[in-house]
Amino acid sequence: MKLNLYRVPSSEKLSTKQLIIKKILSTAVISLAMAGATVVFNSARRHWIKPTTNVNAEGEADATSSIPQGLSRRRGAFYKAVEILAEAAAEKPQLLNYYNRVTKRVRGRAVEGEDTSGVAVVKPVRKINTQGIDAMTVKAGAAISDGLAAFAKNLILTSPATTDESTPQTEEVQTEQRQFTVGDMSFDTNTAIEHWMSYYTSTPGGRRTMKIGIQRCGSYLDMARAEFRSAGVPEDLVWLAFVESVWNPRAVSPAAAGGLWQFIRPTATDYGLKVDNGIDERADPIKQTHVAAVYLHDLYTIFGDWALVMAAYNSGEPRVAGAIAKNGRADFWELYDKELLPKETRDYVPKILAAIKIAGRAEEYGLAPKAETETAIGS
Repeated sequence: MKLNLYRVPSSEKLSTKQLIIKKILSTAVISLAMAGATVVFNSARRHWIKPTTNVNAEGEADATSSIPQGLSRRRGAFYKAVEILAEAAAEKPQLLNYYNRVTKRVRGRAVEGEDTSGVAVVKPVRKINTQGIDAMTVKAGAAISDGLAAFAKNLILTSPATTDESTPQTEEVQTEQRQFTVGDMSFDTNTAIEHWMSYYTSTPGGRRTMKIGIQRCGSYLDMARAEFRSAGVPEDLVWLAFVESVWNPRAVSPAAAGGLWQFIRPTATDYGLKVDNGIDERADPIKQTHVAAVYLHDLYTIFGDWALVMAAYNSGEPRVAGAIAKNGRADFWELYDKELLPKETRDYVPKILAAIKIAGRAEEYGLAPKAETETAIGS
């Protein structure tokens, strides 16, 4: 018997050994990476509780404090969402870097967001009402040139008691046009957003809804902006309340969600609102707005993308995490195109973005309330 007929050539042996070694090494690398990520995740879970406010010497909460980095609450949906991403990262290496950044944000480390969906936060340009500044400057200049004494004398001589008959007794003073957005969210429009912009500006039902929202928002806009600003959430995202309730604090949905921000009971109670024994703090606009700001802050801590934050606010964190896991990338518009989210959620995000665009140009669209006038009557 010729044994050499049954021997494997040494070159083939080496090739097989190399393949086995490579496979072992690659498996080991992935296992080590996942083990490290799991350690980070488990460690993060122990550090998820962060105070949402500082406490002063009297034991009262300081409402002006911004929320620390990391998650502010223990919430089952948060755990589930991160675990879904962990499992997906084990199977899809392209998600590993994203998952690692998620765990770092959850742990409270400073990590930049993803912003993959193209919704960015920019520094707002605050508009200052300069009406009447030129006239004031001229008067001040004249007063200075004549001297303080002459200025004081001039004030006495031009008092209402000495006004002659030619001086108008009444004048209309037009109030400043209210700004409904501050411009701190930047994003390009697309077909989906433009569809809802057209709906809210061109159809009878949509236009009526937008008008009602713009009229109602004035009672809550400044308060909501302050809460969002304190929480590190873009101020223009307050227009989420328009899509949720059309700025109606007494709104109740068929799913029993309530208030301006339409919290279901579990979310409300997770964040410390009382919903029991005839008490429903979701009806308190200030308390619920504070919770909305903190919750949105937490959602961004997980997903790192404001479009995904809006989607998770609507359909829940685990569902959005599952869609990302299936897609292999954290991009809302990819999830939109592939229909990996419910239709309601796919429409929800462009609705909010459309409302922000329209509110920022409300006067141009003819949706802003007419400027009120005040009548100043002379003595």
